[in-house]
Amino acid sequence: MKKSKKDVQIEAVKAIFSGDLLLEDAMKKYGVKDKRTIVSWMKAFSPLFRDNEYSRNTISEETAQAPAVNEYIVKENQLLKRVIILQDQLRELEEKNAQIQAHRNLLMDKVARLELKLQAREKREATPDA
Repeated sequence: MKKSKKDVQIEAVKAIFSGDLLLEDAMKKYGVKDKRTIVSWMKAFSPLFRDNEYSRNTISEETAQAPAVNEYIVKENQLLKRVIILQDQLRELEEKNAQIQAHRNLLMDKVARLELKLQAREKREATPDA
């Protein structure tokens, strides 16, 4: 049996409020192109999750309440900011790693050349002068 549009919307909001899906993941899963659409669903259906079985969880039924839409968006934005900061740190570390590898390669090249010079000198000293 095919789900009604309202059932799909409720399912999406339930997944977001329960933490099963991030907003962007819900958009992909339910084929929503605009973030505002999901946010409007969250605003429309958030009272349902506060007043019925959707707001209950297995840990504590008394304290479980769906977060307000604004709280959810603020939390999501904080997580996204943290991801951006971590991506920036990763990029910096990758750049430093590339510099270190380039410096290592230069040093390895110098060591190889010095070893060749040392071998050549040892050969010259080992061979009797004519």
